[in-house]
Amino acid sequence: MIYLAFIESALLAVVIYAVALGIERLKFKKRLSKWQFKKSGVLSEKGSKLLRSIDVILARSGVKSKLPFLDAKNMMIVSAVLFAIGIYLFRRLGFAALFYASAVVYVPYAAMMLMSSVNAKKIKEAYLSFLTTFMGFYNIEGNIINALKSTTPYISEPLRSIIKRNVFLYEKTQMSVDECLENMAVEAGNREFRKFINFAKMNAKYGGNFNKALMKLREQGEKLFSLESIKAANASVGSMVILVMIIINLLLMMNISTDPDIVYIVKNTITGQAIAISNAVSIVFGLYMIKNINSSA
Repeated sequence: MIYLAFIESALLAVVIYAVALGIERLKFKKRLSKWQFKKSGVLSEKGSKLLRSIDVILARSGVKSKLPFLDAKNMMIVSAVLFAIGIYLFRRLGFAALFYASAVVYVPYAAMMLMSSVNAKKIKEAYLSFLTTFMGFYNIEGNIINALKSTTPYISEPLRSIIKRNVFLYEKTQMSVDECLENMAVEAGNREFRKFINFAKMNAKYGGNFNKALMKLREQGEKLFSLESIKAANASVGSMVILVMIIINLLLMMNISTDPDIVYIVKNTITGQAIAISNAVSIVFGLYMIKNINSSA
């Protein structure tokens, strides 16, 4: 179809331009070390809500720690490339190709949401142990950052890396204690850990009896531990099942698009287009459900 060819050409031009800009930008960046994030921390101070949310999911999934150069803007370039690839792979399906291309773009984000859910479960399991260990070191150090630094060797991943990386940034940059603690909370994405961070920030600003607050947090954490662990496990299993089925569906549709007879029916009949589009919409809805499940967990 003429309109589909025009869309493909326009998208290809945009992708080539975006990739060229990305390459030029990467050339001027310094090689990042294992622990390096942006000086401003996990989240960029500037940028849209969408870019900030992408930065968050990159951090919570653990992708950011393994690929430090992959920020929200670079991820948007990757998404544009994936969309162009999706249009090309499903071009024979007519208008439905737009829906399938959108699904292809969203699959990596759904996978990162699943990884975030798994990491969140690990953080919940490590939280009580972390709190107990931190209380011991805080009584010795009398300083929140030093106590966090001393605690890291005795807690499990991914909480260990989250704290260690942000303490490293605090020591090597002009980051404030408040920014350091906030970045830990955002990257961890755990409600109970967020409570700890909020109390820590208040104590760093105004002082007070932090040990009493820690004891209260520990009591609350023990009550919620069992319920939260079950909930997180169910979210992970549900997301995994939906994601696997979506990937299988996309592969099957990709295979169908190589059969001329089936493609003719799908592309040139109202029934065929209705089936292709409804199937694509169901895939997009499944990806949305992964987002919904993990945001509620």
